[in-house]
Amino acid sequence: MPTVLDSSLFEANPKRFRQIVDLSRKFVGVYCVNGIIGENVFQLLQNYARRQDITLEILRYPFHDSKLWAYTFLKKGTVFVCINAELPQNKQVFAVAHELYHIYCYTEDVDQSIIRSGSLLDAQTVDESANTQEDVEANAFAALLLMPDHLLNEQIELYGIPKDNITVDDVLALMDFFGIPYKAVVLRLYESKNIPKSKAVELLSVPSETIQNRIALTGRAKRWMLNGRGIESFGSLEDNLNFNCQNELLTESRKAKDCSFLSDLKKQLGIQ
Repeated sequence: MPTVLDSSLFEANPKRFRQIVDLSRKFVGVYCVNGIIGENVFQLLQNYARRQDITLEILRYPFHDSKLWAYTFLKKGTVFVCINAELPQNKQVFAVAHELYHIYCYTEDVDQSIIRSGSLLDAQTVDESANTQEDVEANAFAALLLMPDHLLNEQIELYGIPKDNITVDDVLALMDFFGIPYKAVVLRLYESKNIPKSKAVELLSVPSETIQNRIALTGRAKRWMLNGRGIESFGSLEDNLNFNCQNELLTESRKAKDCSFLSDLKKQLGIQ
């Protein structure tokens, strides 16, 4: 049986799962408008930080490691969230929602140790089994935030998906709408009681090559499989440099030095 299913919060701790359901609903009600979040999760994170008076930097650049999704750390009072821009967009979206939960735990003083020591999200944590209880909860929170029950059920009705015979293509249709990874969709279908455990096991056992082939043939979820090349971001570092240059706030020597530093950094990361 797939490890990701057995180790999910829904299976391991139903009571805590229901609490995370309530928390995800609270976030939507307080920090964003109702509806599909998708790529707007970046704005949701920024809004949460602003409302909680957190100094936040979101950085998106290639890590050159497909197994490393994101990491978050605290330095001199600033929370840095670094997202691997080489990942498919749906994994980037999920990674931000996952890291949001760690920031919530830090901000609300639930547990500050992970952010203070550095939170690292890799493929194993999402696709197989998480190493910490907080990571298990963060996975559940991310999926619930991005694919809540009521919107999932609405889309199942809209697409006319037969609950008694959900296929890989049906999962891809939901991926296309919500913008989250395949395994996260299957887990949400199981958690929301739209499919039995046996069907979840079946869908989770489908080889990744088969899934990729169906995406290529049907075009479903294809837009979410593109990476983030061309939309890299260096937070306030680049924003402040552009602002200072446009408003002529830097001496020519300082401007040249700062531009050279940023250019060298991009070259090291393989960014044109």
